[in-house]
Amino acid sequence: MIITKLERQKKNPSRISLHIDNKYAIGVHKEVLLKSGLRVGDRLTDSTLNDLRKSEELHLARESALRLLSYRARSKKEVRDRLKRKGISPGVVAEVIDAFQRSGLLDDLEFAKAFAHDQLMRKPMGEALLKQQLSKKGINKETIEQVLLEVYQGDTEDAYAFELASKRIKRSRSSFLKLDPVKQKKRLWDYLARRGFDWVTVRKVVERALGPIP
Repeated sequence: MIITKLERQKKNPSRISLHIDNKYAIGVHKEVLLKSGLRVGDRLTDSTLNDLRKSEELHLARESALRLLSYRARSKKEVRDRLKRKGISPGVVAEVIDAFQRSGLLDDLEFAKAFAHDQLMRKPMGEALLKQQLSKKGINKETIEQVLLEVYQGDTEDAYAFELASKRIKRSRSSFLKLDPVKQKKRLWDYLARRGFDWVTVRKVVERALGPIP
């Protein structure tokens, strides 16, 4: 197999079409071609061609991951899942994830801390719900526990629950006033429970906001 032509693609000038024995064989990014050192007239083996394909896939995976991270921080699982959906092979995905971890571009602990603080600032929630959301992001149990210990200190969870309860009552004051006291407390109790607060915290906050529960 001999490289007979290297042609810049019209729709994407950063990519090069490689022709072997006068037939189109593969399109690669110009950086991949430059690193390979291949030129017109070079003879290729199956092994060399496979290496070129892998280098192109690796370049695509890295660029896709960097583009994804440019919007916001991501967990390893989020990046892994996105690359897999793009059809990137498992081996290349693992290689990119590992490289990004070593360079600090992917850090599940820092991601989890930022995610937790952002979620709590936007709309408070209890440990159970935050734990569930972090788990869905692919964060391991040890990291989740570390983050929970950091964001819920002392009476922090009670404060988050009371803040949420106060906002809920204020926002729905007209409908709340139409309910009898028992139903008011049940509605607030159910709301806080759905937001992941445990029953001890919920009871304490409901009584603080609406009075004693029989």
